[in-house]
Amino acid sequence: MPTISSNTIVKNGMPFIGRVLKQVEPYMDKMFITVSEKCIDQTMNVVETFHNTHGDKVIVDTENVSRPDELTHIQQMQLDQSDTDWILFMSDDDFWPREQLKKVLDLLGTDKNILAYSISPYQLLDYEHYDESWHIKSFSKFFRREGARYIKNWPRELIADKNNAPLYWRKHPQVKKLPFPDYHFYHLSYIKDHSFRSEDWATSFRINKGSPLKLPKPFSII
Repeated sequence: MPTISSNTIVKNGMPFIGRVLKQVEPYMDKMFITVSEKCIDQTMNVVETFHNTHGDKVIVDTENVSRPDELTHIQQMQLDQSDTDWILFMSDDDFWPREQLKKVLDLLGTDKNILAYSISPYQLLDYEHYDESWHIKSFSKFFRREGARYIKNWPRELIADKNNAPLYWRKHPQVKKLPFPDYHFYHLSYIKDHSFRSEDWATSFRINKGSPLKLPKPFSII
């Protein structure tokens, strides 16, 4: 079986960060978590408790960047420290149903030509509705570590191959887009306590919410 690490950077991840991490932990060989020193909630305490519970498998660091675009350097550091075959790029507000996660993990390594798997989320508007406009968006959440690197600056960073070609499913022939909703995760940015999109500097990153659609079943974090 291929090995896999999760890479996560988090600032103010409450109330979901603990469950987001716990959800994927049984399936990860390593978990790299970098916490902002500028947190104003209980994220640091939750991550430290998670680390104490799972030991050396969980590698925790902190960041105190002066500008948001410097976070790309932190992401690259996580990637450079990873030594597994695959990476799960996991934001602090990505919630993976375990049956969905296992379906993707079963694909890893089955096709040596695939560099990344791209997956669409349910972009939650509340616990019963999601934004239908996100049907057409898909993200390379799983990618081969060897040769991978980050290009451009956060939060518009892209994962690229060894030739600096972005691992974008519409343009890269070695990125496979998995069909939605057969494969999916939940994106919690609109229902978490804090989001970078609401910060003063992030006005250009606001997202216009599309028409709400009812979820097949209400979302539950428990």
